[in-house]
Amino acid sequence: MSSPALPACRNCGALAGDNFCPRCGQDTKAHPPTAREFLHEFIGHYVAIEGSLWITLKKLAVPGALTLEYLAGRRRRYIHPLRLYLTASVVFFLVAKVFLPTPEVRFVNPASASMGHSVTFIDCRAGEGLCEAIKQRLLDRFGAMTGPKFAEYVTNRLVALFPYAMFLLVPVFALLTRAAYWNRPYNYGEHLVFALHCHAAAFLVGAVAEPTGQALLWIIPTTIYLALALRRVFGGRRWVAIARTAFLFTAYFALIIASMTAIVTATVLL
Repeated sequence: MSSPALPACRNCGALAGDNFCPRCGQDTKAHPPTAREFLHEFIGHYVAIEGSLWITLKKLAVPGALTLEYLAGRRRRYIHPLRLYLTASVVFFLVAKVFLPTPEVRFVNPASASMGHSVTFIDCRAGEGLCEAIKQRLLDRFGAMTGPKFAEYVTNRLVALFPYAMFLLVPVFALLTRAAYWNRPYNYGEHLVFALHCHAAAFLVGAVAEPTGQALLWIIPTTIYLALALRRVFGGRRWVAIARTAFLFTAYFALIIASMTAIVTATVLL
């Protein structure tokens, strides 16, 4: 009696084995996907086999240690720097969305003051055409809003767009560290790995500190982390390292403030 014919793989058409296709590796037992399978795939992808997420976080907790492991070629056991950054940023901005307070904003709008709204956006002197045009633009777009509603709108747009700004700033941070440590034997890609790791650590610290509403609980640990990471990865004398950290923090913080200002300005005027 002849053996039954093997089924063809639904993915590539090759003769399939009992459980998996020998050519493409797809499961040959076709069935509707289940929620359990999705959960298992998600956990296996992000938490990973052999617990790479926890190994990565443990190494990330020591400033600069994860970068040195990556630069030394020990990469398989850790999460890729870009994936780690994206995961940490998602966690941070989700927490920020929930806990970020809406700032108190007052603007002058005589037309709506009688209806219980807050006061004016800006005052213009006579003959200031540009100022009058901006004022009219603001009144047309937000004249019907109260102060709290206007502040909530701007805050929501900032939270929505700031992750993209930060993603674009990471390569800039790498350029700054390369400029500060121009005499070290690291190329730009290696500085970019350092930047991704530092940002991931900063986002995770921020996610823990955000519910407290105290910015210093985020800024101070992040600054200390950056200083120690720079010293561990790039070396150098203590006072020179402190000066370089001050330069990097000041320059990068200014870029972050400029990015936030640009987002708010574009949100209001465009």
